[in-house]
Amino acid sequence: MESANNRITDGPFPTAIVDAHHHFWDLGRFPYTWLAPDAPPRPFGNHDAIKRNFLTAEYQRHFDGLPLVASVHVQANCGAADPSEETAWLAELASATGRPNAVVGGIDLASETAPKVLAAHARYPFAKGVRAMVAHDRTGRWRFSDRPHIISDPVFLKHAAQLVEMGFSLDLVVVPEQLPEVAALAAVLPDLMIIIDHLATPEPVSQFSWISGVKALCRFDNVAMKLSGLWTVDKAWHAECLRPYVRHALLQLGGDRLMYGSNTPIETLHCSVSNQVITLAALVAETNPLAINAVFRDTAARLYRLEI
Repeated sequence: MESANNRITDGPFPTAIVDAHHHFWDLGRFPYTWLAPDAPPRPFGNHDAIKRNFLTAEYQRHFDGLPLVASVHVQANCGAADPSEETAWLAELASATGRPNAVVGGIDLASETAPKVLAAHARYPFAKGVRAMVAHDRTGRWRFSDRPHIISDPVFLKHAAQLVEMGFSLDLVVVPEQLPEVAALAAVLPDLMIIIDHLATPEPVSQFSWISGVKALCRFDNVAMKLSGLWTVDKAWHAECLRPYVRHALLQLGGDRLMYGSNTPIETLHCSVSNQVITLAALVAETNPLAINAVFRDTAARLYRLEI
């Protein structure tokens, strides 16, 4: 595989990168049941290679030769009884190593304990928002939530409204068929910044509902999406596979509502960070070359309120 340095001049490339989505873990600190030695393969495949500590030094090596200027850590399903414990640990890590620069903490917005957890996250200035894992599809392939339509649950909505008061954004993990529900949430809470992780988990079999779902979001300025976790379309990030998704997202949302996330170390099981950046930059340039720096830096810096 060619290095990023050897290929940077071959085509369009961002001048700076804010990684809007990555993970760290310390297996001696939290349970991380999904990373246990006997944990079965995940939807992205066998993950034995990442069932070990993943911290700042190794993360930085994935970006060797790339202009990384800031990173956003997104909760890693650490298994702590109180998700804010992960944020407290990350504050220690950031103080010692300089990464991450911002944190999106874990939360169950349908739980009555959510206000207490939110307050605990908010004690840390680099906490910029929370993530709710609400994916629930008809087939049973994606079931991070214990029931469908949780986004419209009154308790969920009540706690989501509190995010606005706190100045927090809301990351969501959803599937394409849930995008109309996200649009309804955006309409009910127009001051809440909603960031959809992993481009809403599209797969070739769900392409039609994904296309229509993204169209439903385009009129809501308070919704953005991450170009991350694209293994659901193609694990190796082949340009011909990703092209229709990147193009449609850009045409509907524009670069100022899209942001790149490496999803390390999960995504790098199949596609290196350098190849992610090279492929995505080329695809963005095909549709709107002026959007490259927005996708790779400006959108994440603005929406996660980073000082860079």
